[in-house]
Parts: sequence; C-alpha cells; structure tokens
Amino acid sequence: MRNYTFRRLTKADLPLMRRWLETAHVKVWWPNAEQQVALMKQDMNDPEIDMWVVNLIDHPFAYMHDHSSQSFGMPEFADLPYGSRVISTFVGDHDFMGQGHATGYVEARVRELRRQYPMVAVSVDTTDTRSIGVFRQAGFLPRRLASTREGRLVQVLTHL
Repeated sequence: MRNYTFRRLTKADLPLMRRWLETAHVKVWWPNAEQQVALMKQDMNDPEIDMWVVNLIDHPFAYMHDHSSQSFGMPEFADLPYGSRVISTFVGDHDFMGQGHATGYVEARVRELRRQYPMVAVSVDTTDTRSIGVFRQAGFLPRRLASTREGRLVQVLTHL
C-alpha cells in the first residue's frame, strides 16, 4: 500500500489546478479550465464540500472532492441513503497515470470516508471506461444508470 496523503485545497493550489485542468487527459471530462478553477475558488468557502490535493511522498498529483449526496440537488444521487458521500476526482500529473495510483488513492480516501458515512458514491460518464474501471477496482459496484440535471447519462457506482 502506498502512502497517499490528502491536504486541503488552498488558493495557492489554483495555478496547479488550472495547469492540470488544461491537460488533454483531464479536460476531456473536466472541460473549461477557467470555469472549473472559478468553481473551486468559490467552493473553498462552502462547508458542504471538502476539496483535496492528493500527494504521494509530498508530490501533488491528483485532485479529489467529496460532499453530501443531498448537497447541490444532483438527481443522480437522489435515491442514496441519507448521509451518503459523493466523490469526484482526476489525476492531474500525467506521469502518475497507468500505474494504479488512482485506484490506490481512491481506496485510501474511501476508507477514511467510510468511518463516518454509510455509503460513498460516484457518477461517471458511461463512455469513461477508464474511470469506471478504476472505481470498480477500488470496490465500487454499479448501482444504476441515471441522468444528470444537464441530461447526460452517467453510471452511478456505490461503495457499501
């Protein structure tokens, strides 16, 4: 098991987030870097969401956030038990892709979340087979296909 650490996202991290969001492998699923960074900056003051920079041996390489499934009125999570937590993430540093790091840090964070919450969930675009595979390897199981507010079809996966 690798020693992943999670530290709170700060304003000082926003240039790094922008750089990662502008990389080809991230912007496919997280489009419009400027809008994403603006949302991150806005959400830093929102007690409903926890935002993290994922590190391995003090090297930042990924972003993750988590929030209550009831926050933000997301219909794809409407059927989850009260108190469930939703995660979203991306590997920003391309050098860390394809080595099992995504599965490793997702597993580590889910272990922490499961100490407090009854369920952890994620929604993934149905065509994002790489992410679906990562979450399946981290112990998530398909729950259902659902539509987002924007009408996109996503696979909802849960970790019980």
